Amino acid sequence: MKKYEIAKILGVDTKTLNNWKENRKELYEIVMKHFENNSEYPDLNNPNYLKQEMIKAIDKLPEHKTKKFYHLMMAELAEMGI
Repeated sequence: MKKYEIAKILGVDTKTLNNWKENRKELYEIVMKHFENNSEYPDLNNPNYLKQEMIKAIDKLPEHKTKKFYHLMMAELAEMGI
């Protein structure tokens, strides 16, 4: 993956990555290694992907935490008038 593509995913300028390379070497290495090791990146703007990930996460919760998240989500929706 090209540096400008990584910068776009991170929401930073390529100059920022170059600054990290010079001034924050460990951070730069961690970021670059992450993108070398992962060839697939989720589309965080895709509502269907987000919903699927939320369901996967909720399925891993214990029952009492699932109930808690349900009530939190419903309160948030009620606040929005939905």
